[in-house]
Amino acid sequence: MHVHAGPADSLHSFFEEVASGRQNAWVAEAEGRIIGMAVVAVESQTLARLTYLHVAGDGPRDGSAARALAEVAIREAWAGGYLKLVVHTQIPARHVIPYMHELGFEFARTHSSGSERVVEFYRNLYEPPRNPSSGVGKFQ
Repeated sequence: MHVHAGPADSLHSFFEEVASGRQNAWVAEAEGRIIGMAVVAVESQTLARLTYLHVAGDGPRDGSAARALAEVAIREAWAGGYLKLVVHTQIPARHVIPYMHELGFEFARTHSSGSERVVEFYRNLYEPPRNPSSGVGKFQ
């Protein structure tokens, strides 16, 4: 998904949703500036959606920043007890599924919603996420 710049009231609404707990957001910073963001929308006590993940640029460090942002958001969803996590992605499902398995979620199904690819996962109740990858939360 893409965040579109809009009127100041739409930005205010986004921050109100974050403050209310209906959305959770994480940012990546490098050299004193924000380079990326991940957003998880909370639909209910059992359902969350990873709706946005973006890192500016295309350097080698940016891929690790995107992976770290995704990992933090997904681990927080697992820790939050959401039984279902829906991931909106442009990445092929065959790449997302093993990554999500490492983070404590099992593949349910994939489908398209308009031009969006959606991959659904259920929380693995029997196997917690594996140890964090090195550098999560750090961008060097």
